Amino acid sequence: MSALLSRRITVAEYLVQRGLPADWRFGSPLGRVAAEVYRDRYRREPGQAFRWINGRFRKVMAYRPEEAHVLATAWDRYGCTAGQRRAPVARARRPYVSPIVSGDAMRWTPGNTPLRSHP
Repeated sequence: MSALLSRRITVAEYLVQRGLPADWRFGSPLGRVAAEVYRDRYRREPGQAFRWINGRFRKVMAYRPEEAHVLATAWDRYGCTAGQRRAPVARARRPYVSPIVSGDAMRWTPGNTPLRSHP
């Protein structure tokens, strides 16, 4: 009977308690932050439970009621920045090099390199 009373809570259930939908798009990243907080605090992996997600049972991290502070800490750490977009990363562009060296194949002259077979 005590096993039923100490039901583990998942991130989706925690989000429902906070008034958000269980399939909130930031739920998975929040779960990763919660697992990281748990590992830092307890030096072991969080417990797991099976939940029905997207048409099948999946293994998810689950926390005992006395470990609910982990979810609150993860919410404080991640929840306040969840709606913000990250700044785009600027990538250096390489100059375009055309694969066609010359438009006229009849004017090709051999170079100093040894000839190789055609691919």
